[in-house]
Amino acid sequence: MRIGQDSILGLFFAVTGCIALWISVQYPFGTAGRMGPGYFPVIISSLLVLTGIGVLVRSIAASGDAFPEINWKALIMVPAAVVVFGLAIEPLGFLPAVLLLLVLSAATSIKFKLDWKAAVGALVFAGLCTVLFIQLIGLPMPVLGTWLQ
Repeated sequence: MRIGQDSILGLFFAVTGCIALWISVQYPFGTAGRMGPGYFPVIISSLLVLTGIGVLVRSIAASGDAFPEINWKALIMVPAAVVVFGLAIEPLGFLPAVLLLLVLSAATSIKFKLDWKAAVGALVFAGLCTVLFIQLIGLPMPVLGTWLQ
Protein backbone atom coordinates (compact mmCIF):
# COMPACT_ATOMS: atom_id res chain seq x y z
CA MET A 1 0.00 0.00 0.00
CA ARG A 2 1.34 3.40 -0.99
CA ILE A 3 0.83 6.22 1.44
CA GLY A 4 -1.15 8.81 -0.43
CA GLN A 5 -2.43 12.26 0.23
CA ASP A 6 -5.82 10.95 1.46
CA SER A 7 -4.14 8.62 3.95
CA ILE A 8 -2.13 11.46 5.47
CA LEU A 9 -5.19 13.73 5.56
CA GLY A 10 -7.35 11.05 7.21
CA LEU A 11 -4.65 10.35 9.78
CA PHE A 12 -4.30 14.09 10.47
CA PHE A 13 -8.07 14.46 11.00
CA ALA A 14 -8.27 11.40 13.25
CA VAL A 15 -5.28 12.37 15.41
CA THR A 16 -6.38 16.02 15.70
CA GLY A 17 -9.91 14.90 16.59
CA CYS A 18 -8.61 12.46 19.23
CA ILE A 19 -6.46 15.15 20.85
CA ALA A 20 -9.37 17.63 20.83
CA LEU A 21 -11.71 14.97 22.23
CA TRP A 22 -9.23 14.13 25.00
CA ILE A 23 -9.05 17.81 25.98
CA SER A 24 -12.78 18.49 25.66
CA VAL A 25 -13.97 15.57 27.81
CA GLN A 26 -12.35 17.30 30.78
CA TYR A 27 -15.07 19.99 30.65
CA PRO A 28 -18.65 19.44 31.90
CA PHE A 29 -20.78 18.06 29.05
CA GLY A 30 -24.27 19.08 30.15
CA THR A 31 -27.41 18.10 28.26
CA ALA A 32 -28.96 19.06 24.94
CA GLY A 33 -31.26 21.50 26.75
CA ARG A 34 -28.55 22.91 28.98
CA MET A 35 -25.22 22.58 27.20
CA GLY A 36 -22.03 22.68 29.20
CA PRO A 37 -18.69 24.06 27.98
CA GLY A 38 -17.66 20.62 26.74
CA TYR A 39 -20.82 19.84 24.75
CA PHE A 40 -19.92 21.45 21.42
CA PRO A 41 -16.19 20.54 21.46
CA VAL A 42 -16.97 16.88 22.22
CA ILE A 43 -19.43 16.63 19.35
CA ILE A 44 -17.21 18.46 16.84
CA SER A 45 -14.06 16.52 17.78
CA SER A 46 -16.00 13.23 17.59
CA LEU A 47 -17.20 14.15 14.11
CA LEU A 48 -13.62 15.01 13.17
CA VAL A 49 -12.44 11.57 14.35
CA LEU A 50 -15.21 9.88 12.35
CA THR A 51 -14.35 11.94 9.28
CA GLY A 52 -10.68 10.98 9.62
CA ILE A 53 -11.56 7.31 9.92
CA GLY A 54 -13.82 7.59 6.88
CA VAL A 55 -11.10 9.25 4.81
CA LEU A 56 -8.58 6.61 5.94
CA VAL A 57 -10.93 3.74 5.01
CA ARG A 58 -11.62 5.33 1.62
CA SER A 59 -7.91 5.84 0.96
CA ILE A 60 -7.15 2.20 1.80
CA ALA A 61 -10.00 0.96 -0.44
CA ALA A 62 -8.90 3.14 -3.37
CA SER A 63 -5.69 2.64 -5.28
CA GLY A 64 -4.40 5.97 -4.03
CA ASP A 65 -2.26 8.48 -5.82
CA ALA A 66 1.30 9.04 -4.80
CA PHE A 67 1.92 12.04 -2.59
CA PRO A 68 1.87 15.04 -4.96
CA GLU A 69 4.69 17.50 -5.46
CA ILE A 70 4.65 20.24 -2.82
CA ASN A 71 3.61 23.67 -4.03
CA TRP A 72 6.23 25.68 -2.16
CA LYS A 73 4.96 29.00 -3.46
CA ALA A 74 1.52 28.42 -1.90
CA LEU A 75 3.01 26.92 1.25
CA ILE A 76 4.99 30.10 1.88
CA MET A 77 2.72 32.78 0.39
CA VAL A 78 -0.59 31.88 2.08
CA PRO A 79 0.75 32.09 5.67
CA ALA A 80 2.72 35.19 4.64
CA ALA A 81 -0.52 36.74 3.36
CA VAL A 82 -2.14 36.13 6.75
CA VAL A 83 0.82 37.78 8.51
CA VAL A 84 0.68 40.75 6.13
CA PHE A 85 -3.07 41.04 6.84
CA GLY A 86 -2.39 41.12 10.57
CA LEU A 87 0.33 43.72 10.21
CA ALA A 88 -1.61 45.88 7.73
CA ILE A 89 -4.99 45.99 9.43
CA GLU A 90 -4.14 48.85 11.80
CA PRO A 91 -2.21 51.22 9.50
CA LEU A 92 -4.23 50.50 6.32
CA GLY A 93 -7.60 49.48 7.74
CA PHE A 94 -9.83 46.46 7.25
CA LEU A 95 -10.82 46.96 3.61
CA PRO A 96 -7.29 47.40 2.18
CA ALA A 97 -5.94 44.61 4.43
CA VAL A 98 -8.55 42.19 3.07
CA LEU A 99 -7.64 43.25 -0.47
CA LEU A 100 -3.97 42.55 0.26
CA LEU A 101 -4.85 39.17 1.74
CA LEU A 102 -6.89 38.25 -1.32
CA VAL A 103 -4.28 39.31 -3.87
CA LEU A 104 -1.38 37.65 -2.06
CA SER A 105 -3.31 34.42 -1.55
CA ALA A 106 -4.62 34.36 -5.12
CA ALA A 107 -1.13 35.00 -6.50
CA THR A 108 -0.15 31.48 -5.42
CA SER A 109 -2.35 29.97 -8.12
CA ILE A 110 -0.91 29.23 -11.55
CA LYS A 111 -4.21 30.53 -12.99
CA PHE A 112 -3.90 33.93 -11.28
CA LYS A 113 -4.07 36.93 -13.57
CA LEU A 114 -4.75 40.40 -12.18
CA ASP A 115 -7.30 41.78 -14.63
CA TRP A 116 -10.43 43.86 -14.24
CA LYS A 117 -12.59 40.83 -13.34
CA ALA A 118 -10.25 39.81 -10.54
CA ALA A 119 -10.02 43.40 -9.28
CA VAL A 120 -13.80 43.83 -9.24
CA GLY A 121 -14.26 40.45 -7.56
CA ALA A 122 -11.70 41.30 -4.90
CA LEU A 123 -13.29 44.70 -4.28
CA VAL A 124 -16.77 43.17 -4.00
CA PHE A 125 -15.54 40.45 -1.63
CA ALA A 126 -13.61 42.93 0.52
CA GLY A 127 -16.66 45.20 0.61
CA LEU A 128 -18.91 42.32 1.69
CA CYS A 129 -16.41 41.33 4.38
CA THR A 130 -16.31 44.93 5.59
CA VAL A 131 -20.10 45.13 5.79
CA LEU A 132 -20.36 41.73 7.46
CA PHE A 133 -17.60 42.05 10.04
CA ILE A 134 -17.61 45.76 10.83
CA GLN A 135 -21.22 46.87 10.24
CA LEU A 136 -23.24 43.73 11.06
CA ILE A 137 -21.06 41.93 13.61
CA GLY A 138 -19.59 45.14 15.01
CA LEU A 139 -15.88 44.31 15.02
CA PRO A 140 -14.05 47.36 16.36
CA MET A 141 -11.75 47.85 13.36
CA PRO A 142 -11.37 50.90 11.16
CA VAL A 143 -12.49 50.54 7.53
CA LEU A 144 -9.56 52.74 6.52
CA GLY A 145 -6.51 52.97 8.74
CA THR A 146 -4.39 55.84 9.94
CA TRP A 147 -2.23 55.85 6.80
CA LEU A 148 -5.24 56.40 4.53
CA GLN A 149 -7.22 58.96 6.55
